[in-house]
Amino acid sequence: MDVDERKELLKKIYTFLRSNDFNVSEPDLYGLVTFDIVCRRENEKYILKILYNIDTFNRFSVSSLLKMEKITGSIAIVIGEKTGNGKLENGVLYFRHGIPIFSLITFKDYINGQKPCIYSAPGGFYVKINGEKMREIRNMRNYSIGDISQKLGVSRRSVSLYESGNSATIDVYIKLEKLLNDNLSREVDIGLMKNNINIEGESTNDVFIKFVFNIMDNLGYISEYISRNPFDGLSYDMKSFLMIGTFNNINDNINRIVSIKKISDVLEDVPVIFNREISNKESIYGCPVLSMKDIMNISDRDKFRKLIEQRL
Repeated sequence: MDVDERKELLKKIYTFLRSNDFNVSEPDLYGLVTFDIVCRRENEKYILKILYNIDTFNRFSVSSLLKMEKITGSIAIVIGEKTGNGKLENGVLYFRHGIPIFSLITFKDYINGQKPCIYSAPGGFYVKINGEKMREIRNMRNYSIGDISQKLGVSRRSVSLYESGNSATIDVYIKLEKLLNDNLSREVDIGLMKNNINIEGESTNDVFIKFVFNIMDNLGYISEYISRNPFDGLSYDMKSFLMIGTFNNINDNINRIVSIKKISDVLEDVPVIFNREISNKESIYGCPVLSMKDIMNISDRDKFRKLIEQRL
């Protein structure tokens, strides 16, 4: 049942993004595993993983999502509807392995500018507090820190921490908002929740992929292998990034190449296909193709870039 519900959720998200002026990749391109949709609207870029039951989200997808997020300047988000404990609450931001998780309604609100102020963490739900605003209103109403402490039933230190911008449990926040008669919440910065997440490196045993990445590294690019995707990795420098696909024979992998092109169009990068076999094709479906002969003749980055530009 979850499989059918996930497909329905995927359709709803795809339709919503298209109706809100996003350039969206086709869902489930070439049986994607790490993510399901990439989308862009002007400077907004998102990498979305769709899971009806978020309990199926495991740490093996995290490194790939975070690497893609960092290199492409996107935001990685998981969208789901339930956990083993029940449905996800709307308006609440959840986290698994450092990745933000939204319900469909919360995601729609987020896209429309209504960022969540409530997040789930061990112990329950918490609200981010606008400490500066809280202090101003407390002083305006002639409340001391001790007064607030007594009325909320918390320590004076807790009140001071709230005014420093710390979070409060939702029950304490409701009392605080009622006491000071104002909205004291502030939106959760989903980026801050990822600051302490270690991005684990991935490796491959594929000799040709290693060979291609070594060539790219010698040209001055930084290359990252990203598993379980139509493409094999991303190579980047300070100015741009390239989506790399390696093939033994491009004629046997048309679906993969089409997927790489569609994803690269959304993310506005350059797709580059490296083909182990000799081929007379210089491009395929808008992707520049480099054969082994081309690779061996590449001596510097300028020549490489010029070759790619000629074949785009």
